[in-house]
Amino acid sequence: MYCYTRISNLICVFNELQLWCEISSEHPIFIKTVSDLTKKNLPESIVDKLLQINSLFITLGNDTLALKQSIKPNPKFNYKYTQQIGMLIDRFLKNDEYVLSVIPEIKQYGRDDKVWQELLEHITHEQKFMYNLFSDLNSQLQK
Repeated sequence: MYCYTRISNLICVFNELQLWCEISSEHPIFIKTVSDLTKKNLPESIVDKLLQINSLFITLGNDTLALKQSIKPNPKFNYKYTQQIGMLIDRFLKNDEYVLSVIPEIKQYGRDDKVWQELLEHITHEQKFMYNLFSDLNSQLQK
């Protein structure tokens, strides 16, 4: 974590967003790959959701980087940038809620495979951690 749960500057928030967008974009690809290798036969509708999640987080990561680069000189708590990064965090939270709503669908496949279920549980745990982290950071930005 870059912010250590307290925001010291906006760059730490950007770094958190970039890190967790990257991880969140990789989770659905990892799930799809393991599913294919272990013959879980996920339906096309779930595969489409996984690819959509991947795309959502890649786009959010790119938008985060673009905003970060636009404030390079001295990232003080400027209201304009604080508001913009708050909107990025809101998008992250919305995307994360979507991930957390899709995972239970995926868990229906391979219920007897304890390793598969543990993988999905690990990803769920990470996504919940991210949700809590960004909820906390967002509340700090709004003070």
